[in-house]
Amino acid sequence: MPSVTPDEVVSALSELANTAGIEVRVERFELELAGKGGLCRVGDKSVILVDAKLGALEQAGVIGLSLGKHVRRTRALIDVPPRLKSYLKTGHGDIRPIVSPKPLATTTRLRLVSG
Repeated sequence: MPSVTPDEVVSALSELANTAGIEVRVERFELELAGKGGLCRVGDKSVILVDAKLGALEQAGVIGLSLGKHVRRTRALIDVPPRLKSYLKTGHGDIRPIVSPKPLATTTRLRLVSG
């Protein structure tokens, strides 16, 4: 699977949201405690608001989780490209370890000696 940039993921998720009838707005949040963004209703429209101060990876997470929540709640039928499916479930892409994990401990047999 070819590598994609976080900006490309944000763009692809935004297009997918638009296909599902959801507008994506990236705006600067003025209040620090306002959060990162999420799915909301504005009038009769579904909107995903995203704080513009976030980096592209965090923006992708907000859009992905919000879109996933909408799809699960409404049971919307949209075609999701394989590379975007994990964003709708977890807010991030597939994570692969850089190195193979090693066991934390090895087992050894102990012999009890009475005496």
